[in-house]
Amino acid sequence: MTSHGGHAMNYVQNHAHIREQLEKALSVCVEKTTRNIEKIGTDLREFPEAADGHYFRNREQAIPLQHIMSWIPSFFTGMAYWSHRVSGNAAYLKWMNELYPLYERKVFDHGGDTMHDLGFLYSPYSVALYRLTGDVNQQKLALKAADELAKRFDLNGDYIRAWGRMDDQIPPDVTGEDANDCFYLESKGVAIIDCMMNLPLLFWASEETGNPFYRNIAVRHAQTTRKLFIRTDKSVYQAFRFDPETGEPVRGCNFGGFGDETYWARGTAWAIYGFAIAFSYTRIQEFLDTATELAHTFIAQLDDSIIPVWDFRLPLGQEKLKDSSAAAVAVCGFQEIMKHSPSDPLLRDWSNNILLKLSEPSYLDSNADVPGVLKESNGRRSYTSYGDYYYMEALVRSVHGLDTFW
Repeated sequence: MTSHGGHAMNYVQNHAHIREQLEKALSVCVEKTTRNIEKIGTDLREFPEAADGHYFRNREQAIPLQHIMSWIPSFFTGMAYWSHRVSGNAAYLKWMNELYPLYERKVFDHGGDTMHDLGFLYSPYSVALYRLTGDVNQQKLALKAADELAKRFDLNGDYIRAWGRMDDQIPPDVTGEDANDCFYLESKGVAIIDCMMNLPLLFWASEETGNPFYRNIAVRHAQTTRKLFIRTDKSVYQAFRFDPETGEPVRGCNFGGFGDETYWARGTAWAIYGFAIAFSYTRIQEFLDTATELAHTFIAQLDDSIIPVWDFRLPLGQEKLKDSSAAAVAVCGFQEIMKHSPSDPLLRDWSNNILLKLSEPSYLDSNADVPGVLKESNGRRSYTSYGDYYYMEALVRSVHGLDTFW
């Protein structure tokens, strides 16, 4: 991938008052990461969100990394990675490496009990470490994860299946009411917009091995997403259902936004960033065009409050709660686009507008005793570890102009 430095980042570097505020916010992220990895130790689990920011309070109830529905743990390793990059402190890398057995068991012992979010799990862990240190053990893990992700590709429909085992068996550690969840019983023939952020693992695997197999799958899934998920007005379906037997597209649907025909902010942000990264790897122009169109349309939904409502198309009477995580992911997407379109003033200005707004006390929790960073996430007035991660990544790219690992 090309460097993530360049003209787009110079705006922040040349405006001292903006840079100072963002540097302070980044310091908060690093300090919280230092405390959080001490709390986590080597028992990394699914710590997705908390109303008060205390992710680890009920840790014994959190599912382990090896569970099929686990997709969030590596946002903590991603924050440790960035903490090392900006501080040079090797303690963050030491902690990440201590988690190796968990990640190894996930794909080598439980490879069938995985879903499409292998990219969210192994890019901010194994790919990040391998790019930084050249550790061949991490390369091995990431390539195995890419192999498992590739197995989810449906040749008839040209899409990556989101959830469920590919043999449709319920994993042995999924019992009781959990076994009746739609993620198992209704998962055949379903792809979701979030998968655009899992494709970088496949693109990386092709670059690393020289084998176009992985890239071809990623490109075909992205093209299907572009064709079916994006409406004519550039709003986005969260999910799409296909005929499991023939692969024929059936209809758009929803598991994340308010409804099938609404406009989920975070799903749109996944698409913006995912298509931008897809262009960075492939130079397929339609991917950059799509990312840019989605970004401009996303910005058109924003108002003077800067931060998006969690779903842009809520029915009348629904409370318009904010989603700071969608804002953070969107900025990362804007930054990726600006690598290739550095003269886009709309993306430049809104990247800074959003980051500065997220760095105000109404969104940024600077209390070191609270593990969470960003308030008002996901339309539930909660903190989310993925919102924290993408906020930190966006800060690092703005302040330091560093490459990402995706």
